[in-house]
Amino acid sequence: MPIRRLDEAVVRKIAAGEVVDRPASVAKELVENALDAEGKRIAVDVDAGGIVLLRVADDGYGMAPDELRLAIERHTTSKLATEEDLRHIRTLGFRGEALAAICAVARVTLLSRPRGAEAGHELRVEGGTVTADRPAARPVGTTVEVADLFFNVPARRQFLDSPPAEARRVLTALKRLVLAHPAVAFAVRSEGRAVLDVPPAADSLVRIAQVYGRDFASRLTPVEMREPGFHLQGWFGPPELARPTRVDQHLFLSGRPVRPGVLAVGIAQAYGRFVPRGQHPAFFLYLDADPELVDVNVHPKKEEVRFRAEDVVMDLLRRAALRALGGRVVAPGPVEGAPPAGPAPVPAAAVGEEAPKPLLAAAPGRGWRVLGQVQGRFIVVEAEDGLEIVDQHVAHERVLFEQYRDGEGMPAQEFLVPVQVEVPFDRAEALRRAIPDLGRLGVHLEPFGDRAFLLRGWPAPLADRQSRLGFQEPLAAVAERLLEGEPPLLELWREVACAAAVKAGEPLSREEQEALIADWKATREPARCPHGRPVAVVLTWADLAHRLGR
Repeated sequence: MPIRRLDEAVVRKIAAGEVVDRPASVAKELVENALDAEGKRIAVDVDAGGIVLLRVADDGYGMAPDELRLAIERHTTSKLATEEDLRHIRTLGFRGEALAAICAVARVTLLSRPRGAEAGHELRVEGGTVTADRPAARPVGTTVEVADLFFNVPARRQFLDSPPAEARRVLTALKRLVLAHPAVAFAVRSEGRAVLDVPPAADSLVRIAQVYGRDFASRLTPVEMREPGFHLQGWFGPPELARPTRVDQHLFLSGRPVRPGVLAVGIAQAYGRFVPRGQHPAFFLYLDADPELVDVNVHPKKEEVRFRAEDVVMDLLRRAALRALGGRVVAPGPVEGAPPAGPAPVPAAAVGEEAPKPLLAAAPGRGWRVLGQVQGRFIVVEAEDGLEIVDQHVAHERVLFEQYRDGEGMPAQEFLVPVQVEVPFDRAEALRRAIPDLGRLGVHLEPFGDRAFLLRGWPAPLADRQSRLGFQEPLAAVAERLLEGEPPLLELWREVACAAAVKAGEPLSREEQEALIADWKATREPARCPHGRPVAVVLTWADLAHRLGR
């Protein structure tokens, strides 16, 4: 085929594909523009996961009519003027592609009034074509409304997930920006209901508390480090706040949320001997860097950056994590600006039913003998074929999982006094939608504000133990799983079982060790935990003799 110039409409749609792939990327770009416009209060409305409507309004410096018209063209920006400016980028949006790309694949209304102007102006664009250009009333600032995303690109629209799934992605993207800019007030509504409304925060810890809750924030350890070209303010979670995913790992470079990626390797190394394999520590890192030392123009969505000396940054973060682990976890008490903490978890008392049986019921072993617990993590068993070294946590996971899978439903133990639990607003939305399914698990939740819940019941076989451990971890694990999609009930139970199982490092009496091994050996699939990890390693007598030269 002969080489020819592409039609401008095709060029716009191709460019849109690099920047806009789903509603979450639209939300990110528009909120970043609002932040660059020095907005002090930003409001976001989401309908049908942002597929039908996404609206971002700010009180920033606004745009004049001629600037509005220019803003929807490709490669137009107020953030830089010369090639030299690329070496000193301090704004979030600078590529001049986002607004034009969004206008190419949606029906967009822009309404703006600059400071000093007597009136505002409205511009409507449909698939890249201006359909209205007229004066309009508005306070100082800008509103961008994006409707019917990908209405003219059906092939791309069909790859979007369900509205609830897209809404979860939007809220997660917004959470990163809310955390990155503590001095800005944010209000977020989804399907007409407020999910977040936070005032400006005095510092990053207050903002973390506003998003994650005061109890979570009070357990973080602060670290501040200054080195040539870098200033780091970090908040590290204790090992017990580690999660099975990296959802609570945040790196903000001069106000820009970026993927920690390889930079987090040093942090993982520092935490290596404190958290089980497959778990990831929580951290919130606010890093300011000399623009000369970093290139933020390496990714169309600006989610990745490249440092001139990546190993230096990696080592800085590693040493910060070691410093956090070397100190005591702080408990600063009330955090200014954070919502009030709920009542402390109370022992789960049943209403109108017998108390559940002990979690580990002792049973006599046959053909095996427990030798003892080592490193607080493994139980060594003498069996007919050899020595079995059993991971106590994953063995208990298998036991609990099969109790639910092979039983007839899971009865709930109702609490005399409900327990209040707080989660970040994106997880709160996921939990809210899953309340009916969770009820079938025996987890009885009731919404209590934007991101708090009253826990009124828990699966009866686990209630007594979990009341001692607290309910924050299992609910956080379930919410994380919900953020990834819409899992079947059995997968949600895996997360509950994992959180309820005995932990690595938890001492067990000889009777408890015997009971756990007996229950594990009675399971249908003792080789692996519900997540697929091996439960035990067997050293056969023949192999042992061979290794010892016998």
